[in-house]
Amino acid sequence: MESIENLAQRMICRIIKFRDLEGFSNAEVLLILKKSKQIMRPLPAMLELEAPITIFGDIHGQLADLLRYFNVIGYPPKHSLLFLGDYVDRGGFSFEVIMILLCYKIKYPNKIHLLRGNHECFKMNRLYGFHEELKRKRNSIIWNKFQDVFNEMALCALIGRKILCMHGGISEHAKSWQSFYDLKKPHKPKKCDEGLALDLMWADPSQEKCSTYSINHLRSISVIFGEQAVTDFMKLLGLSLIVRAHEVSQEGFQFMFQKRVVTVFSAPFYCGNDSNCGAIMHVDPNFEVSFTVLRPRIIATSENFALAQSMEKNYNQLLAPSPDPNRGRHLAKKESSTRLNVVLDK
Repeated sequence: MESIENLAQRMICRIIKFRDLEGFSNAEVLLILKKSKQIMRPLPAMLELEAPITIFGDIHGQLADLLRYFNVIGYPPKHSLLFLGDYVDRGGFSFEVIMILLCYKIKYPNKIHLLRGNHECFKMNRLYGFHEELKRKRNSIIWNKFQDVFNEMALCALIGRKILCMHGGISEHAKSWQSFYDLKKPHKPKKCDEGLALDLMWADPSQEKCSTYSINHLRSISVIFGEQAVTDFMKLLGLSLIVRAHEVSQEGFQFMFQKRVVTVFSAPFYCGNDSNCGAIMHVDPNFEVSFTVLRPRIIATSENFALAQSMEKNYNQLLAPSPDPNRGRHLAKKESSTRLNVVLDK
C-alpha cells in the first residue's frame, strides 16, 4: 500500500506541473484530509514558533502566485513557513492551493504552519467560491470534510515570544497569555462567532475611527482597533510586533501605529480587478524583518491596456530608491521584490 507521504508528494508534483489534481480519486483526496486533521488536532490554538520564518498573508485561491513565491524563495522544506489563512474563495484554484499546502504539511509538519482565516469558516467558503468550485471539481461531501480540517487549524502564532501573528487582529477579550492558552480546538461554528477567536480572524486596525476598540461596521462583525488598543495590548503581553493579514494592501504590506502592526497580503492583482502587489514577510534569527513583494501580472489587452500602464507606473514608483532610510533598499530577483528591514526591540 502506498504511504500517505508518497501520495502527498505525487499530488504536490501534479499541482506544480499541471495546476490540477486530475487522475487522483476522491478517496485519495479524503486520505489527505484525514491525515492533515490528525496532524493538526494535537496542536494548540496558539502555535509557538521560532525565527527564522517566512510569513504569508491571504492567498485566496491564486495558485500561480503561490508558486511564484516558491520560485523566488525556494520550495518547502527550504524555509519554515507560516500562513495566516484565507487559502480559499475568490480565486479559481482554491482546491489546489489548500491541497498543496496540506500535502506539504503532511510531508514537513515542522516546517509548514497553517492558521485559520475567516474564509476557513463554512459560512464564508459556502458563499464566496470554495463550495461551488468543489462541487464542480469534486463534490459537496469533500467540501464538508474540508470544514473538519479547518476546525483544527490554529488561530494565532507567537514567534520567539516577540511577534504575535493572526489573520484578523487583536481583541479586548485577551486579558493575559492565559486567554490564548485557554482557546480550545476544534473551533466549531459557535466558538468561532464570539470573543477572542472571532477577533483573531476578523478584527481590523483603524487609524482614524477609534483609539481603542469599536464596532466593525464595515464587516458587521468583530471590532476595529486603534493605536491606544495596540499600545495596551502589546504592553500587556510584552510584544514587539503584531502581524496580520485580512486586508488588501497596495504595496503588499503596510505598517501602522509606529510600525507596531503590519498587514501582509500575498495575493497580487486580487480578484483580477485590483492593481495591488502581493508580499510575504521574512523574520531572520535576529528578528529583523524584510519583505518579498510580487508584482501583479496582467495581460495588456485592448480592454485593460490603460490599467496595465497605470500599474506599471505605480510599481516603478514603488521600486524607485527612497530618500527615507527607514524604507530600506530595493532588490531585483527572478520576480521583482522589495526589501524593508526593521530591527525589533530586544
